[in-house]
Amino acid sequence: MFRDLQDFWHFSRPYRLFQRVAGLSHDLLDRDHDLSPPARKALEQLNRKRVACQLRIAALDLPSYARCDRCQGACCREPAERYFTAIDYWLRCHTGSRVAAYAGQGAPPLAAYLRIRLGAAWRRLAPAPPGEPAAQTPAIRCAHLGPRGCLLPHAERPLRCLIYACVELKSSLDEQARKRYIAAIKELQQISIGTFNVLKQEAGLPSHYGIASLLFTL
Repeated sequence: MFRDLQDFWHFSRPYRLFQRVAGLSHDLLDRDHDLSPPARKALEQLNRKRVACQLRIAALDLPSYARCDRCQGACCREPAERYFTAIDYWLRCHTGSRVAAYAGQGAPPLAAYLRIRLGAAWRRLAPAPPGEPAAQTPAIRCAHLGPRGCLLPHAERPLRCLIYACVELKSSLDEQARKRYIAAIKELQQISIGTFNVLKQEAGLPSHYGIASLLFTL
């Protein structure tokens, strides 16, 4: 039970938090918005931190723990653009590794979000009715998925993919790798929130916008 709570706090909640931040950032600015010099400078600094953090994650060689070669990318079965978010786009919009396309949608209101999350938690706890068919795994594969995993250089991979940790990865990490990966997740989380803060300031929104939503992310 204690390890389950640790895994929730260190892996599941940061992943949900990133998804929420990405949703809140989705419609803040038009994609062709001309960033102000302060915003551009702040995003360039955040992006340098992102690259350095992603390279540290690369050094951990996480696929060797999760044995991605055996599952053949079970978490990579959506169109490639689904993994990129507004956070990825704005961090890299003035770099040589720009995100050409990203998908997603704006974050639902907090009350609706909590209903969705609590409903999902209840469905996991409640036994499935007899004879109910199991959910089918989508046949689509990410265009960046190769026979040995992701084909993108580590510094160009979507944040979502790096923050997500499958069950196999969480259970197989040794203590040292686990601590280093958790530290990297926390840093990517702060970079994502920092990006959101820059975008909402650029959009003319108050500093408290989205705070309650992030506090109640489950």
